[in-house]
Amino acid sequence: MLALEKAEQVFIHASPEKCRWLASRLEVIAAQAEKTGNAHDHLMTEERGGSELTNELIGNPKSREIINHLVIYGHKIDTTGI
Repeated sequence: MLALEKAEQVFIHASPEKCRWLASRLEVIAAQAEKTGNAHDHLMTEERGGSELTNELIGNPKSREIINHLVIYGHKIDTTGI
């Protein structure tokens, strides 16, 4: 069964080191997308079998939902595309 949920905002709270780590992952996705046309990476909490995301609420009090699985996609788009 597939459940779809609507998220209006995603808040990312991270230390400077984790921000740099995320930037490096985005660079890898971008490089792979340039080579192959598409790339993606999964970031997950331990609950979903990963270790990239925490299941602790930190930062802004408006951030009250934990995202257990985040997928980041990179696509090579031609100049007439998106």
